[in-house]
Amino acid sequence: MNKKLTSIAHFTSYLPKACGVATYAAALRKTMATANPDLKDFVVAIDDTKEGYRYGSSIKYHFWDKDVEGYKKAAEIINRSDAQIVDIQHEFGLYGSKVNPSTLGQDDGKNFLAFLNALEKPAITTLHMVYKNPPANHKKVVQEICDKSLRIVVLAEVAKKLLVNQYQVLPRKIEVIKHGAPNVPKYSTGFFKEMVGFNKEEILVSSFGLVRPKKGYEYLIEAIAAVKKKYPNIKLLIAGRAHPQRSPEYYKLLKDKVKELKLSDNVVFVNKFIDYSELLNYLMATNVFVAPFTVMEQVSSGTLIYAMAAGRACISTPFDYAKEALADKRGILVPPCNSKDLANKIVYLIKHPKVRHRMENESYKYARQQTWSKTAKKYLSLFSSVADKNHEQK
Repeated sequence: MNKKLTSIAHFTSYLPKACGVATYAAALRKTMATANPDLKDFVVAIDDTKEGYRYGSSIKYHFWDKDVEGYKKAAEIINRSDAQIVDIQHEFGLYGSKVNPSTLGQDDGKNFLAFLNALEKPAITTLHMVYKNPPANHKKVVQEICDKSLRIVVLAEVAKKLLVNQYQVLPRKIEVIKHGAPNVPKYSTGFFKEMVGFNKEEILVSSFGLVRPKKGYEYLIEAIAAVKKKYPNIKLLIAGRAHPQRSPEYYKLLKDKVKELKLSDNVVFVNKFIDYSELLNYLMATNVFVAPFTVMEQVSSGTLIYAMAAGRACISTPFDYAKEALADKRGILVPPCNSKDLANKIVYLIKHPKVRHRMENESYKYARQQTWSKTAKKYLSLFSSVADKNHEQK
């Protein structure tokens, strides 16, 4: 007997929190509502401050990420609801402790397990981060998350391979649903440059997202200094607010580097959280998008796939997601922390417009396969399947 999917609970960080997972969750929820207007849902949101955020009416409960009792109350609220499925958006840093390659195995967001152990509803967990070669303690936490979730969603094939090979998760339990991308026409850059305050004749290189040390922006700034010698009309746009919890001094370091290299007329900072429409306008104005990340263990990147969806030529360091997304000559990979090579590749794309245009077309075609509407439909299909099987077993 089929049980129609009528209600979902979302457990995630959520807008207006300045966070990539929050942005992802909001976009997914919006497009699922468009695909199924009769679907009822609510959000339980995780805050990174005691004060929390001013949310809309869809937020049923929110709590501070360091409040262990908050996790248990969140589970209780969902358990008492009519939700058939719990959509969990998981990233290790969301749960009250910093988790990165240097701190793996120390305290890997174990607060999350207090929620998962108290949860009685069937859960589908999207893992936005999967680390290579995990220490035993970290591996145990991930395996427990996978054991207690009916299905695991990852955003790239490389993440599925890691879960199977490094964490011994059964392949049949893992679904690959590619990161959603905006559905936008492919426009030329001139009109949008003037719209966002640049000159039509300027060459615009851009990068986006929360500004923190792992982004590698200091190497991009150094690269622009070298590019300027050949193309004085080069402009670099770094759009995104300084990370509120992580290394605000990094933002100052970047500004000091701009002054040191005499690039004040060539580098523009937009220190705020960039909303969806503004981000698209900046991307439409961009000639070359750069993702110069210094951490290679990253299995998703909303900024990269959004740049591809806008039909922009992309240069990236070879982090896991970028290697997959930019394969087959869809983009250019450069070594991390190497401003000289990065400068050479930017110059190459400026100097060879035919190569750049071919790359733009290939990026655009790739991203068209995973527009948000398609991603939402895949999630809804998975949720419906799991809800149906769970109903049959009762």
